[in-house]
Amino acid sequence: MPDWDDIGDRFWRALTELDVEPLQAEAERPFRLALVGAPGSGKTTLACALADRTPGESGLREWAQCLPEYSLPLAVEDVTDLGSAALLVLLLDATKGSYVAEVAAADYLSYLGKPMLVCYSKMDLLPTETRLIRGQARWRGTEITPLRAVHPESVEELLIPAILDTLPGHALSLARRLPRFRRQMAEQVIEQMALVNATYAAASGLATTVPMLRMPLNAQDVDVLCANLAQMTYRLGLAYGLALNWHQDARAASLARGAGKLWQQLGAQLLGLIPLWGLDSKVGLAYGGTLVTGRAIQSWCESGHVLEGRALRAACHSSARQARKTTRSLVAKAREALPAVPAAVTRPKGLGLRLPAFPKRRHKPVCPACGRASPMDAAFCAYCGTRLPVKPAKAEEAESGPAPAPAATQANKPESKDESNE
Repeated sequence: MPDWDDIGDRFWRALTELDVEPLQAEAERPFRLALVGAPGSGKTTLACALADRTPGESGLREWAQCLPEYSLPLAVEDVTDLGSAALLVLLLDATKGSYVAEVAAADYLSYLGKPMLVCYSKMDLLPTETRLIRGQARWRGTEITPLRAVHPESVEELLIPAILDTLPGHALSLARRLPRFRRQMAEQVIEQMALVNATYAAASGLATTVPMLRMPLNAQDVDVLCANLAQMTYRLGLAYGLALNWHQDARAASLARGAGKLWQQLGAQLLGLIPLWGLDSKVGLAYGGTLVTGRAIQSWCESGHVLEGRALRAACHSSARQARKTTRSLVAKAREALPAVPAAVTRPKGLGLRLPAFPKRRHKPVCPACGRASPMDAAFCAYCGTRLPVKPAKAEEAESGPAPAPAATQANKPESKDESNE
């Protein structure tokens, strides 16, 4: 049975042996988010908000190719160029009242077969009542996302999750090139990997016994969980713009080998200093350990510092609280997936049948004069001398069962040879 330090060593080994080529290809996957709208609809402001840049900042060419802008009405070369876009974002100026050009462009662009998101821009310039009405508007059955591009928080809260849901295969490349996507993408990756590890722990814990005092993970469990942690860790590093070989750095080694301490502190948060492990706590350890490890790596990628002191305790506490909420449903689903155990056959207490080999019990005759019972074969009452009634032979035979066959008499025996000769 491995201990807590083995988690860090196996985690570091899995990180160095990870097949990084598929993840690198996913991180370098090209994409283009086309921003389409009328002149003055806020396309440049939205592009700066998505790239976490300010208008007029130097070095805008690096992300301008990822966020091209197209003004209405569209030219022929613009339509040809839009064919290579991964997503179309149509902007509607909320201060306008007519969108004839936008409707015509949307009808024309629908033939490209590209996913499209429709957004209101300049929502901050509207009165409160108009803002509420525009916030509930729909475009051909889909909701229109209300944006205030001058406030990047609204873009990060409303538009970025919609883009990640529409383009799940571009999530890593989006976060690597556009910093505004990194936090949302990292939270999704950490949550998904935590569910994967918890599901594995639930399935493996049903088939094996969980120790009471020692760590409830065997060597095979630790290898599988650490392999998933390594993939999550390398993906987070690429999302935050680190080098392609960052996982071989000495800082990554110290970060990975400290994962065992994080899991140990999380276990203390789950069950206390002397844990009594069970299936629920094993699943909670796998889920919460993945959460706290991912959050520690995310903090290191953002600031370059590891979690310590109060921040580390807060991360363990929040991960343990979230693990308790998720563990119950996962364990219940895992137990429901098991094949149903056939119910035990219940036998009746008594069959209510009488075997033919045991005749029915005969009752003693009762005197009609004095009412006392006499011996079984008595013809007269033993107390007053009155003749007792005789039961019919058929009724008596029916109660006592069939009479045995009579033995062969001397007259029915076959004659011997000597007697026949005489």
